[in-house]
Amino acid sequence: MSTIFTKIINREIPGHFVYEDEVCVVLMDKFPAVPGQTLVIPKQETDYLFDLSAETYHHLFAVAQKVAKASDEVFNTVRTCLVVEGFEVPHVHLRLYPMTEVESLGKAMMQQQEATDEVLSKQAADIKTALP
Repeated sequence: MSTIFTKIINREIPGHFVYEDEVCVVLMDKFPAVPGQTLVIPKQETDYLFDLSAETYHHLFAVAQKVAKASDEVFNTVRTCLVVEGFEVPHVHLRLYPMTEVESLGKAMMQQQEATDEVLSKQAADIKTALP
């Protein structure tokens, strides 16, 4: 059975795409803890990060670095934090948190709320524009 991420990648469910290539996609997180939060997701549906091929693993982190630097520019961050996930949705994903204040990421995660499609569309466009 396909994960929600595979359904978004296949355009069966709408998503706000920031980046896409043959290996992965970057989407705006619909339930961000901080504005501009993105997800780097391999197209290959894999449950565990360390089950990815070395090429895919390195590619995900290279894309995350590009998107983090674009997010830093767009959101004027202190830094962008990265967390590897895959429990809630059994599909590896890197979650990028553009942090604009020196605050606890844990605190921000407790305050996450659903973002509107208008906000996500604008943020996705802004990050796309800032990508190298």
